[in-house]
Amino acid sequence: MSKVKIYLILLGVMLAWGLNIVALKLLVSYFSPLTMTAVRIFIAGFTIISILFLLKKLQKPQGTEYYAIMASSILGVVLHHGLLAFGLANTTAVKGSIILGFSPLLTAILAIIFGFTQMGWQRFLGFVVGAFGVTMAVMRGGEGITGIAFGDILVFLSILSQAFSFLIISKVSKTLNPVVLTGYMMLSGSLVLLLLASIIEPAQFMTFTTAPLSIIAVLLVSAIVATAIGHVTYNYAISKIGAAETAIFGNFNTLFSLMATAILLKESVGINQIIGCLLIIFGVLTGTGTLEAFIRRKAQLNR
Repeated sequence: MSKVKIYLILLGVMLAWGLNIVALKLLVSYFSPLTMTAVRIFIAGFTIISILFLLKKLQKPQGTEYYAIMASSILGVVLHHGLLAFGLANTTAVKGSIILGFSPLLTAILAIIFGFTQMGWQRFLGFVVGAFGVTMAVMRGGEGITGIAFGDILVFLSILSQAFSFLIISKVSKTLNPVVLTGYMMLSGSLVLLLLASIIEPAQFMTFTTAPLSIIAVLLVSAIVATAIGHVTYNYAISKIGAAETAIFGNFNTLFSLMATAILLKESVGINQIIGCLLIIFGVLTGTGTLEAFIRRKAQLNR
């Protein structure tokens, strides 16, 4: 599959994840974030594994792949989602969104440090511009950022653990089908989260029996479409173009979530958000090398 097709697919994933932000805002008004996350990821993992089993494509891990699945599950599912749930509960929405927006840049830095990718200064600048664009996009007039809260540290640790999981996925997906890997990751990780939720907040599971059917439907769509299909596709992209190049599309998550909240939740969009979104687009075009390739191709045609 060509890079252009992978880029288009990733845009579709980011659109689904952007819309999922609206769904999650609705879901956390009915359920506890930790319990809801555990149930949502379990549904996603169970769905992937069930489909693979029915299609007889459930690949058995070999050798060190077991350890890679365990590591990526702990880092990318348990720690990432667990720390994120508690972190966002102990910081402001603005600061949480800004920290999350630095995930692509952090992934790129780790990929360079550990030798997973090589990157020129132009492309790295794209990651920096994209991160700055996210910062501007989530800032609203009158909302200041002061001090470092405990929740901020937890949110940062959540994206750090996720970044490491992306590197593991990038390596192990060369031998293990990324769809199978995603299913194993989510199912095993969700079982740990369900155990944690049952210990920390056991009474919260009863809320699923009293929630309206429309809310349960939103939960199922979020789990199957955004979480299951979205992460399968994202991890497939990692296996094809690498963790760093895939991660930069995460900036579009902010762009699409802003559009979704503006249209569906009627939230206002200011000049900061517009400028931030333009910087995000520029950052992605630069970070993926698309802008550089376009300029080089145009220069060759003009010779």
